[in-house]
Amino acid sequence: MKKKTTAIAAAAVLTLAAVMTACGGKDTQESQTTAEVTETETEETTAEETETEAEEELTVTGEIVAAGMSSITIRTEDGSEESYLKEDTEVDMEGDQVEGTMVTITYVVRDGMNYALLITDAQ
Repeated sequence: MKKKTTAIAAAAVLTLAAVMTACGGKDTQESQTTAEVTETETEETTAEETETEAEEELTVTGEIVAAGMSSITIRTEDGSEESYLKEDTEVDMEGDQVEGTMVTITYVVRDGMNYALLITDAQ
């Protein structure tokens, strides 16, 4: 009878240990999942904030050095040359975009590239 009682007690302890381990593992897995979700949300928020910061509209005036279908390059007052991509760019000029014409470009910086939003005659 002692052997039977000892065996039942040992089985109960092992079962209890297994249940506690399973519950503890679930908590750890849930904590890891929660941490991963929080980290992903933080990364997305940071990316959105960075994109928002990069979307600040800037303006520059200069002389057209080269103009094509998809880009325009100007020389600014300080002599530096800057290029701008023209994707869905609004152009409000009296003449054409030809070399030597003074223009003002409103643009944003996205992924390290200048994207022209509006090209007008310089005032």
